[in-house]
Amino acid sequence: MNKYYRTFLQRLCQSINLKPAILTPGVLALLVTLPAAAVENNADDESKLRSEVENIFEKYGISEDIPKLGISSLTQGENLVEHMVRTIVEDGEVHKTEVFMVKTTDAKGNIDLRIKYDPRNLDEDTNVIEEIESATKTEYLLRSYSQGYDKSSITATEKDNGDVIVEFNYSKYQLPQDIAYFRFMKVSLLVVDGNVQSMSITNNKPFDYEGYTVDSYKQDISFVVKPDTGQVFIKDKHIVASGSRKGKPVQYETKIKTIAYYDKDDSVVISDRDLLTKVSDPRMREEKVELDRYFPLMADLVRRQGIDVPLPYGVSVSYRKQDMDVGFTYFDIMGLKLDDFFDPEKSYGIVTAESMAIRADLNILPFWNVYVLGGKIKVDATVNTEYTGVIRDVLEEKLGSEFKADIACKLIDEVGLPICDPAAFGVPLQLDYTLAGFGTTLSIGYREFFASLTGTYAVTKLDGQDWGEGIVTVQPMVGYQLLDYRAQVFVGAEYQGLKANMEGNLGFIEELNRDFTFDVGVELNQWAYLVGINKQIGKHYNITALYNKGETREAFTLNFGYRF
Repeated sequence: MNKYYRTFLQRLCQSINLKPAILTPGVLALLVTLPAAAVENNADDESKLRSEVENIFEKYGISEDIPKLGISSLTQGENLVEHMVRTIVEDGEVHKTEVFMVKTTDAKGNIDLRIKYDPRNLDEDTNVIEEIESATKTEYLLRSYSQGYDKSSITATEKDNGDVIVEFNYSKYQLPQDIAYFRFMKVSLLVVDGNVQSMSITNNKPFDYEGYTVDSYKQDISFVVKPDTGQVFIKDKHIVASGSRKGKPVQYETKIKTIAYYDKDDSVVISDRDLLTKVSDPRMREEKVELDRYFPLMADLVRRQGIDVPLPYGVSVSYRKQDMDVGFTYFDIMGLKLDDFFDPEKSYGIVTAESMAIRADLNILPFWNVYVLGGKIKVDATVNTEYTGVIRDVLEEKLGSEFKADIACKLIDEVGLPICDPAAFGVPLQLDYTLAGFGTTLSIGYREFFASLTGTYAVTKLDGQDWGEGIVTVQPMVGYQLLDYRAQVFVGAEYQGLKANMEGNLGFIEELNRDFTFDVGVELNQWAYLVGINKQIGKHYNITALYNKGETREAFTLNFGYRF
């Protein structure tokens, strides 16, 4: 009789379409745009610190724009020409490059930035223009981080000769991923006769950047003050760093010089006429740097508040393994109540599902992310059911005596159908599904803390059948950022909008001469808690691990993502 029960139960389980019990589509798309740290201080502390900073800066004639010049030279002036020479010595090999950068600004404030170069002065082993273009885009995006320093760290020391040393650190909270390494920097300003003469930026601990381990970093900037306006601009910038890459020693040096500075009143300061003549040579090649990006909307507004803005586009791959226990409350197949034959309370399913999904997402606003996802799910399940043997009672009622019922049961048993005795059966199943869905994430952050809410709508399709009903998944969570490690830990919950029953129609069954309909009651807990950690690797990559635990399910998810 086992083969008859197994055939029936296999048809039953396939008809139930186990998707609600084996899939959490929102988790496959979890890796939300974790919000960066927001404004550094509360209102009272911010007001107090601002007053202290203004007193120090005003006392010694320091412009509020000076600190951001260490991050982005594009913050100085509207029209300028810079000359850059970069030298990298990696494992004994020397790579040297020389380029010019020309920045112009129109009446509407739109910036046109071009890299001009002689191909003979480019390093042939690397795509220098692409690297410089990428770095320049970063500087452009960071031009609004005028308050990206820690106000509470500012100190001033007056020397015997009248010079003043003003020192401060860059902020842990307000620096974006692109220049996260600046949180390891200490800044020293030299003020002479009320004018800022130079700025020195050094690291206080090693840090990782773009595949390099940087042990020593120093940036020296000298300034020029226009006598007629008192405006400060960079005369030259010198960056020296040393470290290693893949175990090999690396030395890095960049020299940047402002060779022409054009003011709003059409006045010009030229520091090197020979270089200005050189960059004006019509034989020089040039590349235009496309600075503005449409997404996220309102990005500049948010950056001006000192808040990190995530890169707009992302793709990620997720692997998830989930184990579930499925309980049943009733069986109704084609209108026939089967509870008397199969005990729902003693029937249950053990389900293991493994899924792979790919997600593409977009940050429409700095705090609003939308995404689509698709993938495959493989299910290994065992449905254990308890046959009640109630058919013997039916035979006794029909035949009129226990004796006749016993004889009938014995005869049926001899032909291989032991339907008069209770029995437990386990039916193995292997099912393959296709997944598709979409969702959105809203997120906020304050200092090291953040919160997010993710909602996903997904549908699954059992191979050979139509798409099933959609499932809504919601994941609220809160977290804490480990700023020095560019990592986040978070806790929260996961809601799956599962119904208390599964019903459907598999269509016309020729052998039965009717549609195969089903309605099966299930016991599943809709909530589970979640804990996880996310680690950012450079400014483009991240990896996330997530663990779910609920009354009826347990899952582990691993995600690898790339943002650009």
